[in-house]
Amino acid sequence: MNPQEITTERLNGSRRIWLQPSADAACCWIFLDAELYLDRVGAVQIVEQLLKDGGLPPVTFAYISSLDAAARHRDYTCSDDYATFLIREVIPWIEQSQGRFERYYLGGLSLSGLAAAYALCRHPGVFSGGLCQSPSAWWNDEWLTAAIASQPARPGRLWVSVGNQELQQGVSHPPTGLFQQTSQLDSVRRLVRQLETSFSQVRSHEYDGGHDPACWAAELPDALTWVLAGHE
Repeated sequence: MNPQEITTERLNGSRRIWLQPSADAACCWIFLDAELYLDRVGAVQIVEQLLKDGGLPPVTFAYISSLDAAARHRDYTCSDDYATFLIREVIPWIEQSQGRFERYYLGGLSLSGLAAAYALCRHPGVFSGGLCQSPSAWWNDEWLTAAIASQPARPGRLWVSVGNQELQQGVSHPPTGLFQQTSQLDSVRRLVRQLETSFSQVRSHEYDGGHDPACWAAELPDALTWVLAGHE
């Protein structure tokens, strides 16, 4: 797949996008953190095998670039500008290229898992469900968990995972120095409990491992199959 460019008015510069189209697809799945999903998780190969084996209905997948490390920290930390970029710029771009879809789904991992959870909660009418792999729920003293406490429940399937070895805490993350006070494991557990009051179906998966692309790849077939089964 060759990347194309989306010039954005809301974010600095442009973002690359890779498309993995599927004939007769009624829905489109957008993955954030394209470089990680493409290069380290191997999502394209996983998706191709699932489609070949009949494990998924026809789905078009789009992978959005994170640009660089600093942009990841800016875009993926519960940014209204980034969520608006997805809805008002990315989705129209996809539809201009591939045609309209009945449903959209959103997925991310680590910081982009946090961004996906935020966009799903902030814009429930746009996305029908999604996937948050090891989301950085610790960000800003677990701001997202507190922010969604008063939100009403909405339809949609959401898969949230975390590793039982994601225990790091009290550390700063380069290049911007985002400070992680608590562990991924504890903060995701608290986020899941809150999400269960905000979505009709939440699947919590605690896997045996750490903050590891190999673990995210291993669970991806089950996660995609479960989320998309909600609209078969």
